[in-house]
Amino acid sequence: MKRLNIKYFLMCGLLLLSLHSCFNRQKTEDYSLEINELALPCSIKCNNTVSDTANILPAEFVNKLSRLINKFEGEQFHILMKTPETWAVEYKLPSLSPDFEIWIISNTGEAGMKLLATVSIAETPALIQVLPVAYNIAIEKTNYIESEFWSAEIDNSYNITVTKKYERLYSITEENAEDNSISITKSDHYTIEQNGKISYQQPEIFDFDIDYNAIVQFADTASIRGVLNSDWLQNEMDIQEQIEPLNILFVTATANFNKVEIKNYHGETVDIVDISNFTDKYNMGYLALKKGEKPLFIPYASADKCLQKAEGYFNIKIVINEEE
Repeated sequence: MKRLNIKYFLMCGLLLLSLHSCFNRQKTEDYSLEINELALPCSIKCNNTVSDTANILPAEFVNKLSRLINKFEGEQFHILMKTPETWAVEYKLPSLSPDFEIWIISNTGEAGMKLLATVSIAETPALIQVLPVAYNIAIEKTNYIESEFWSAEIDNSYNITVTKKYERLYSITEENAEDNSISITKSDHYTIEQNGKISYQQPEIFDFDIDYNAIVQFADTASIRGVLNSDWLQNEMDIQEQIEPLNILFVTATANFNKVEIKNYHGETVDIVDISNFTDKYNMGYLALKKGEKPLFIPYASADKCLQKAEGYFNIKIVINEEE
């Protein structure tokens, strides 16, 4: 009877070892990507459909990727899209170091976002840094179309120039003869370093002496795991639609809270403010700002509740449009 028990336990142990080996082999196979190399210099744009399932990234890697998407310096997204759930490696750039690879990663389906990621090539690949380099989104509203398009150029020295264009084009009608369309183009410059870090070339900072009123809608995406739902986007559009005619500026901030740029509706920077003392306490919310005065913190809520609280701070009446 004892021999039978010993044999039974030995067989169970061997079975567990076999399953563990298969699991580990599957984990390794998840990262066995056959990646084509893209020669330098090169251009990166969202002008294709990505359907190569051979290079789909595992969920664990995507979770880490999603948390890093908004952690970059430079001009931030004007229009936020919901973070895609499925990503694939399209190609890699020529090696800069034997310690890491440079991947170009795209969401699957019709490409809306492309990321440059530096990835250490240990037994299991690990992200070092992520930089959005291409972006393509458009939203149609009642009387205007809002769009954002980013593209990148990468030279032989691993210098990256990301050109970021944002437009809001209004329809011209008899009732609305004035053209308030906006077109903003900015360029940010980065360099991939030998350690895999991506450095940002800071633009020259000027002193500003311009009076303004503004509302900042902020979210610490690192604390909320990079997830911003449709309510966030709807609040952003509704608030800006109501305050723009009153010349109250609107800014969204999801990273780099110590230097949030306040821009007018022509894309010109009128101030740079540090709101990190608020983001240290609150994951999400609004700030009503007046040049040179103490900000008003407004807890995150619907657009109309935010505007109701902002009215007293700005000492104005904001007419809130109700949906039919």
